[in-house]
Amino acid sequence: MDNIQVFDGIKEESKIKIRKLLNSKILNKNEILFNERDNLEKLFFLKDGKISVFKMSESGERKIIFILNKGEMINELLIDGIKTSSIGCEAFEKSIILECNAEDFIKVMEDDLRLTKNILVHIQNRNRRLYRQVKNSISIRIDKKLAAKLYRMGKEFGVKKGQWTFLNVNLTITYIAEMLGCKRETLSRAMKILQDEDLVKLEGKKVYIRMEGLSKYFKGM
Repeated sequence: MDNIQVFDGIKEESKIKIRKLLNSKILNKNEILFNERDNLEKLFFLKDGKISVFKMSESGERKIIFILNKGEMINELLIDGIKTSSIGCEAFEKSIILECNAEDFIKVMEDDLRLTKNILVHIQNRNRRLYRQVKNSISIRIDKKLAAKLYRMGKEFGVKKGQWTFLNVNLTITYIAEMLGCKRETLSRAMKILQDEDLVKLEGKKVYIRMEGLSKYFKGM
């Protein structure tokens, strides 16, 4: 549990209590952790791997909201009688999950201000990510939406390779389309535009981007 962000700096007593509460399990790639509107009584934390957070549209199409990296808290802390999840989660790759009973976790929070503050900061940061996504989804061309999404992923998963940044995450055109909530064919056309602008380079399943160029592209008029 030492790499879980919300446990940073909490009381040693709290760590001992939480270790006793936590159980671990392995999720294989594409395995569902929970679905939207499932009743949840547990909190989940990502010890290793990557997790996709998604929502389903009224037409049954899936929209990827986030890809979470190791160390992150996965789901919401449901309180005041609310038990239904607002999101679904599945393993983007083979992952190790830590889980505990939510009510027992809240009891630990009651005696540890730092833990409570960490949870609030986590919620704040998650909300800010959502606000950026909303901003980038309103009245913006799909190529600019794609540029913004790739830039964000470069910040989270990028590895510098000379003038390019390699996205160290296994992406497909179909998956990126689900992240943007568009058709695969539409995404392919937008990707071609960015390639023609020399902002994106595809080598097989590997995606390389120019961070500064993408930033200027999606921020431009």
